[in-house]
Amino acid sequence: MIPDRRRLLLAAGAAALLPGCATQRFEPAPAGVSEAQPPQIGQTWRYAEIDLYRGAQRAELVAHCVESGPQGIRIALADDRGGARDDELWADASRIVREPAYDLTQIFERPLPVLPIPLAAGSASRTHTRYHTEASPDFPLWWGDWLRAPGWQRIRVRAGEFLALRIERTIRFRHTDIWRDDCRRWDTAWYVPELRRWALREWTGQWLMPDGPNRTVVYEDRVRWELLDARSA
Repeated sequence: MIPDRRRLLLAAGAAALLPGCATQRFEPAPAGVSEAQPPQIGQTWRYAEIDLYRGAQRAELVAHCVESGPQGIRIALADDRGGARDDELWADASRIVREPAYDLTQIFERPLPVLPIPLAAGSASRTHTRYHTEASPDFPLWWGDWLRAPGWQRIRVRAGEFLALRIERTIRFRHTDIWRDDCRRWDTAWYVPELRRWALREWTGQWLMPDGPNRTVVYEDRVRWELLDARSA
């Protein structure tokens, strides 16, 4: 765990990394796009996983679609450090059931929208549900998710330049660690319709920890997934 003051200093330095990834202005939507399309079996996306506090790549991540159909979508994840990660499970192209991106893999009681329906600027939704972890399947915890898509942006990543829908999620939830109070998370993704996945995604969070008569703000990691390349089925 990084102490608060050091995290704040690192965060300030990381802010310099953000400009240039996405233009600040919004652009017209691409023609013929109304909703997310499910990925095809065999599609692969390779990402750099970056620690934004330190401005350093900590892993190279491969996401590979191994199932896609009426029964759902499975995206297998693995990194170059030799570690297999839990798979992503999706109910459909827009709603996730098992989310392994954060510190703990979360399994939602009902599919959670992470892409808006319709896939359009101005879309917004609120979802209240519960989740559990595989370690505590009988201990469901509250999850509140506020999603908005402010507009389409031109982004440039190492895989190229894309027109992407910016999707912002503000999250409040209970953590399995009982000492974490008032947990919050911010997750922003830039979804590219022709890739059937995001080309860029960033998230971080914070919580309050009891500290005598006061409560200390503790910050989660600040992580970016940046697309290196994508391959069709």
